[in-house]
Amino acid sequence: MNASLEFYRLLNYTGLVTCRFNLFKTQLRYLKSGGDVACSPDKVLPVSVYNPSTDTIAVSKLITVPDKAESLALPVPSHYLLECFLHQGASEVLFSTVPRSHPILQLECYFSLGETVNTVSATLQNLPSLTTEFGGLILYFSAQRLRSLQLSNLKFIPGAKLCLIARDREELREEIVRLDLEDSWRFRFRDEFKTSSKDKPIYFLTGTYV
Repeated sequence: MNASLEFYRLLNYTGLVTCRFNLFKTQLRYLKSGGDVACSPDKVLPVSVYNPSTDTIAVSKLITVPDKAESLALPVPSHYLLECFLHQGASEVLFSTVPRSHPILQLECYFSLGETVNTVSATLQNLPSLTTEFGGLILYFSAQRLRSLQLSNLKFIPGAKLCLIARDREELREEIVRLDLEDSWRFRFRDEFKTSSKDKPIYFLTGTYV
């Protein structure tokens, strides 16, 4: 998945028009061969009744805390839930206190943060030219080439928000240490979340610039 996201992100920077599909529907047709059914209906597994294109999920149900005993488990891909949460909840939850005049920086990734959040997507090659004071930062786990020195050269306003996204809780802590994030960002255990997916969830941690 990381390679595909990186490819389409770079493809977008070239200015070429791309088309992305979040939902596919298929229909099975049983054909007879020599008088027998070629595909037995008994072997077809039932599909989920959840339809992302028509069913609406509250923002609070898209994510949950990792150690919660009973939590909603949706039959939806974890990355799709993450995208939905960032699109619907960025302005109300993650970056509600950030002034619109200070954009949110997304490094080596792009997520739609809704219409009310000002955002900038950049590659590591563009970092030396970034002189803006940012109101927030999104670090996605595809940005493994990022180094702490590169990050320290970026400018953030006091109270800026960080969203660190990783595959699991262990990787979250490894990235905090690798990038020396505790030197400039304040973290709390209660600000750690995961997507509410049945499959392997995606984890993220939020922090505040000090």
